[in-house]
Amino acid sequence: MCRRFSFFVLVAVFVAATAVARDRRDELTVDLRFAPQEGVDTNSPDLSASMLERPVTLRFEDGRDDDALVIGHGTNDDDQRFPIRASTDVLAYVRDTLTQVAADWDVKVEDPADRVLTIRLTRFYVDEGNKAVGSVYASEVKMTFALADKGGKRLMEGAASGSAHRYGRARSGDNCNEVLSDALKEAYANVLSDPRLQEAWVSGKSSGGGSGGSAKPESVEERLRKLDDLLKKGLITKEEYDKKRAEILKDV
Repeated sequence: MCRRFSFFVLVAVFVAATAVARDRRDELTVDLRFAPQEGVDTNSPDLSASMLERPVTLRFEDGRDDDALVIGHGTNDDDQRFPIRASTDVLAYVRDTLTQVAADWDVKVEDPADRVLTIRLTRFYVDEGNKAVGSVYASEVKMTFALADKGGKRLMEGAASGSAHRYGRARSGDNCNEVLSDALKEAYANVLSDPRLQEAWVSGKSSGGGSGGSAKPESVEERLRKLDDLLKKGLITKEEYDKKRAEILKDV
């Protein structure tokens, strides 16, 4: 009787240990590294010589509201969702990566400089969809940006995004890094490709909605419409929206 009881205890312990191990696999941790897919060349901006001659100081902020280490979600064989987490600080990774990418694009990054570009990360997300064989990965990176002169005068602001997807292995940190890298690079290229940003960068004058020549300052109505658009697209939080709206209305 004692031996039979011991046998059932051992079985119970084994089952419990297996369940714990399975629970631990219901979370994927990714060591972030910049690994854009080989052959992806469309994410390089077309920068003018005048722009490349003028140094810029880069600043980075984290505007995400959720757990800073949660960067996405996946699904297991039972279609149960699990979080995908970064093992290191996401903002530090973005800062180091985009600073290096800027150098690779021949952008002169200096501190101090006559131009200050502040990039605010609002979304850094990857989704893994489990399939019969392997998984489909989709990523999205969103950011707002603002260019100012060395005195703090705002010259231009906007928003940009990037996305990527690919088929890969299930629960693959490498595949997560690939699509996140592509989306991040695309979003950054869209920032630097903005014609209004390039105009303000070179001229040092505030840029409105057009390009070429001196830009006409935006009206309060135009600024509010753009702000509403950023909120609808999820590029800024409600708190950021309310704060910026109050600032704009002060000019009325």
